[in-house]
Amino acid sequence: MSFIQSCPGCLMSMPSVDKSDSLKGTLVRVQIVVQFAKVGEIDTLKEQYSADVIVKGKWREPALDGQTHTALEGIDIKKYWSPKLYIENTLGDPKENIRHRVNFNDKGEAYIVEKRVIKGTFMENLELNDFPFDVQDLTVTVASELPSYEVELIEDIDEHHVVNRQSFVDEQEWHLYMHTETEKKELAIDQADATVRRSALSVKCRAARRPGYFVWNIFMVTFLICSLAFTTFSVDKKYPQNRLQLSFTLVLTAVAFKSVVNQSLPRISYLTYMDKYLLISMVMLSTVCAWHGLVTLLDHDKENADRVEIIILSVLSIVYISYNVGFVIIIHMYPCHKRRTMQQKDKEYKLLQLNWIAYTKCKKTGSVGSQLFSGREEREGLLMNINNKY
Repeated sequence: MSFIQSCPGCLMSMPSVDKSDSLKGTLVRVQIVVQFAKVGEIDTLKEQYSADVIVKGKWREPALDGQTHTALEGIDIKKYWSPKLYIENTLGDPKENIRHRVNFNDKGEAYIVEKRVIKGTFMENLELNDFPFDVQDLTVTVASELPSYEVELIEDIDEHHVVNRQSFVDEQEWHLYMHTETEKKELAIDQADATVRRSALSVKCRAARRPGYFVWNIFMVTFLICSLAFTTFSVDKKYPQNRLQLSFTLVLTAVAFKSVVNQSLPRISYLTYMDKYLLISMVMLSTVCAWHGLVTLLDHDKENADRVEIIILSVLSIVYISYNVGFVIIIHMYPCHKRRTMQQKDKEYKLLQLNWIAYTKCKKTGSVGSQLFSGREEREGLLMNINNKY
């Protein structure tokens, strides 16, 4: 194995290089592996996250087949073909350090390996329907500047994607899962000509928001505020102004809580679970206020008014309790089910990782157990099975 290094950023600024004669007219498959070395802060409001990421790209270079270590020492890597890789979803100018080396397999076939260390901010379209019980994708999209009929980006079979959970910065607010998933894409090169596209590969890990802060400080407080609305029925019906004053105070308190929640979210055009809960609570408070305004119409019949008010109080209590119970059940059935799915994927990914480590050790000693996957095709099948199972 020979190591060839290039200065940081030299690949991005180097001139266009034609394929070597052995690659002309062929589709080159570039194998990609992504390692999330350090995941920083996840900014929900700006829909972005910071991270240190290592991206490795590997492709065949037949022109270097059979070369000796001595011959490789004086080679200028810029003269050879490059897929011109870049990160699609970076924000601003990230810090990049690019290095190259040449690897040989058992048959003497040469592979150029590009290692790109990136430190920066990545854009991510957050799906906030389940907020604050949401699970978010953290994606790194690797793309090539060349058209898809020249370059195809695929997942590396010899290495697997890695998420370093120990260096996760936002651990107090998020739980980072260890498994990863990949998705092949094709991006438009020219908006005027949609037929010309370029290959891209998205590698994503996942993080689940820890909802404890919002449960105790928003949901619980809102529940208590809305429950206090039923105590306004204890004020005599002869004083509706007192009833309304207490009810309006509770409504304004709920509005203040809604404003606090809005400061934690981007301006989205759909309702989150927290929005729905707060809005229903405000509807309940408004219904109580409306009743306190209408009860004055029954002053002429005190006995009938007492009976009607008991019925209204009972109905509102049953509806409010039923809504809260139903809300908890829905949270358990849908957002929490997604978290359970992520935990199951973590278990399967960990098993796959242990099998791969065991297979690598057995391969070095020449004794591969039958219980382990024993080839590139089987490992690729396991990866596809985990990615597509859910």
